[in-house]
Amino acid sequence: MNYKEIFELIVNNLREIVPSLENESISYESKLCLLGASSVGRAELIEKTLEDLKLDVDRFEFHTANNLGELADMFVQRISA
Repeated sequence: MNYKEIFELIVNNLREIVPSLENESISYESKLCLLGASSVGRAELIEKTLEDLKLDVDRFEFHTANNLGELADMFVQRISA
């Protein structure tokens, strides 16, 4: 998967976790806290995305991402490794 596909996967997963975002515009610079995702929502998003990508890596390293673009970058790096 490329960066854009992973970003779209993250956005789709986020919309499942926070249904109120269904019609919201979400960009690479969007921050989870400003979109209404709690720390539990963030953990769910990371877990679900890891499962979808079939990655078995430490989940805690993904919590350092400052926005959705950085989170997508981290997933791309793990897939490429």
